Amino acid sequence: MNKIVIKTNKKTKFSLYCPFTNEKLYNEDSSFEIYEGAGNYLFSICEDCLFFDAGNNDEIEKYWNDSALEAIEKFVENHKEENILVIEVQDGEDTYWFGFLNENNMELSSKEIEEKFIR
Repeated sequence: MNKIVIKTNKKTKFSLYCPFTNEKLYNEDSSFEIYEGAGNYLFSICEDCLFFDAGNNDEIEKYWNDSALEAIEKFVENHKEENILVIEVQDGEDTYWFGFLNENNMELSSKEIEEKFIR
């Protein structure tokens, strides 16, 4: 699984963007919860706050048994050929996972992904 971890304590206003298309993802007032996607967005999950958005993808929901990470791992495993990037954001209180389709096989460093994703 292609996954990066971002640890942040963002106290200022920020927005989330697709790291591959630079399209803004709709999120409410500096929140890590995404309700609608843009770009190559596939899913977002927060296990601690019970937030779940699979971008109308029922498949990932059926893998949810014990943990969000387990569901994500199963989903990505079943879609190896699609080159899915998983971004894990730890904000001090909650952990969020975001999935993006890297359809053009862009090679970005963890730092580049972080700078493109959270602005």
